[in-house]
Amino acid sequence: MKKLLYFSLALITLSSCNKEKEAETNKFDFDGIDESIKPGDNFFLHVNKTWYDNAVIADDQSGVGSYSFLNIPQKKLLENILEEVSSGTHEKGSADQMVGDFYNSGMNTTLINERGFEPIQPLLDQINAINSIPAMMQFVANEFKSGNGSLISMGVSPDDENSSVNMLHFGQTGLGLPDRDYYFKTDESTLEIQQAYQAYLTKLFELIGNENPAQSTATAYGIEKQLAEAHKTRIERRNVKANYNKLAVADLNKNQPNIGWSKLLNHFGAEADSVDIAQPAYYAKLNTMLPSVPLEDWKIYLKANVLTNYADILSEPFETAAFEYSKVISGQAVKQSRAQIMVNKVDRQLGFALGQLYVARYFNEDAKTRVADLVNNLQKAFETRINQLDWMSDVTKVQAKEKLYAITKKVGYPDVWRDYGNVNIDKDKYFENVVALRKNDYQYGLDKLHKAPNKDEWGTTPSTVTAYYNPSQNEIVFPAGILQFPYFDLQADDAINYGGIGMVIGHELTHAFDDQGAQFDKDGNVKNWWTDEDYEKFQAKTQQVIDRYSSYTVLDSLHLKGALSVGENTADNGGISIAYEAFKLTKQGQDTVKIGGYTPDQRFFMSIARIWRVKTRDEYLRNYVKTNSHSPPMWRVNGPLMNFTPFYEAFDVQPGDANYKPVEERIKIW
Repeated sequence: MKKLLYFSLALITLSSCNKEKEAETNKFDFDGIDESIKPGDNFFLHVNKTWYDNAVIADDQSGVGSYSFLNIPQKKLLENILEEVSSGTHEKGSADQMVGDFYNSGMNTTLINERGFEPIQPLLDQINAINSIPAMMQFVANEFKSGNGSLISMGVSPDDENSSVNMLHFGQTGLGLPDRDYYFKTDESTLEIQQAYQAYLTKLFELIGNENPAQSTATAYGIEKQLAEAHKTRIERRNVKANYNKLAVADLNKNQPNIGWSKLLNHFGAEADSVDIAQPAYYAKLNTMLPSVPLEDWKIYLKANVLTNYADILSEPFETAAFEYSKVISGQAVKQSRAQIMVNKVDRQLGFALGQLYVARYFNEDAKTRVADLVNNLQKAFETRINQLDWMSDVTKVQAKEKLYAITKKVGYPDVWRDYGNVNIDKDKYFENVVALRKNDYQYGLDKLHKAPNKDEWGTTPSTVTAYYNPSQNEIVFPAGILQFPYFDLQADDAINYGGIGMVIGHELTHAFDDQGAQFDKDGNVKNWWTDEDYEKFQAKTQQVIDRYSSYTVLDSLHLKGALSVGENTADNGGISIAYEAFKLTKQGQDTVKIGGYTPDQRFFMSIARIWRVKTRDEYLRNYVKTNSHSPPMWRVNGPLMNFTPFYEAFDVQPGDANYKPVEERIKIW
């Protein structure tokens, strides 16, 4: 009887375990597959088409799915935190108090609407009182310190040729449209955006009682268009050396007296003998325009800039006007809820205070350890691939491996959290809170001038679903936000994780060796560590990437900009190769046991397709192709897999398949 009972219990236990295992496995099964689409014809759609056809983009969003759109459910977690802390009383200056009271101040729309545009009236009065170009430039500098950039764009970051010290960098700016090309192109979608932007400016001028809003709009827009003529294109700005121009302030004073560089720096509270002017043509043009454009016209331009800079933190009519313009670019049908808007604001202004609360509640510390192991494994795999390169000399390989292992790896969240100092957050003063935090951001950056870069600093908040490589500090960063499914899961098999976060890790590692990253040495200096012959071969290979991706079309006749996205495309191709190399070192990678009917290699590639599972509105996609250095999701999958022979073998891709490329046409850099 006892034996029978034990046997029955064993059966029950076994059945229970099997069910648990089945449930656990199902989480990592692949839904959304369309078997009617061959893997070799379009792998992105093969894996994602059923999902894509059924996915619904919310009216208040421009897309749905993974990567940046995974921030949508992520923001709900942040909203939960803010609702919790905003309802309590906390110690003054604590993270809970700052984010809670800031959130409350923005949720008090009754008070915000009562104030109308009263918060910016002092700025409009200051503009009216401007009586000279020097006085105007002082206003421009003072407003920049409050987060309102207009004619000048300045930042503090490492010197390209001496990464051990931070210096001042100035770049082109002054525009309201997304890009300089939007002022000059005449296709239907661009004209629609131009018209929407001008209608936006006109509405803003109307809201402050301007006597001739249409004329004011024409004046401000005309100045922007003149400034745009001196802007470099996004492709031109990829040239690292051409966008670094260290110039003596004394020479700038002499050559550009209308800008008044010494006085400008004094207004900024910055001292420097030399600065980097990334795009000199812009400041040369500005110097010429300052006396040639009537002062009254400049004042109209500055008012337009103040209005567009602050519109989204003023009363509802201003916020609505801003949304009506933005939706023409994004395709988003309706405004987000006030709570969603405020989550974005808190994350933008107090992201590291909010990040502390997010990590404490939602981040699994075991994920940090596991992902750190993956990073180390991919580094080793990258070394193997460097050793096997047939186009690089041994001399350059030594330098490449030194740079590879010099990379700083940051996972999860900062070791040292940013301190927001003595910023006073008042739950009844939303506008003042935003300005105070923007001023704090400015001072935080300025305090780094002439100092060594802060190795503990992060360029993204921990809750954000993203990852990045920073060439001037030779570091890769993977915040807690991206360390979740579908990119990573502690319970997932290696194929899922190496095809997910592994591909992202490989992507960021490859950025150290893309068309821009390859120009920085292991210490973050712009310095040639290549032999001339090797660098010529490298440039020839990146040109292949440019040409291939330029042939891809999106939305009928709209082509990808291969020269704009070459760095990201190089990183996508390298990322897959390196992740696969690392995966093959795992037990599962060396096995053939199927899960859910798929081999380990198939699951690896399917995981890659799933992490770029995104659906967007056409308006968003059109602007994305024109202005973003990344390829759209479909080409982040299909583009690199066309070049990767193990993918062909895993899915029996054959000549005649739409995305088949002969071996000699498969691009391989890293």
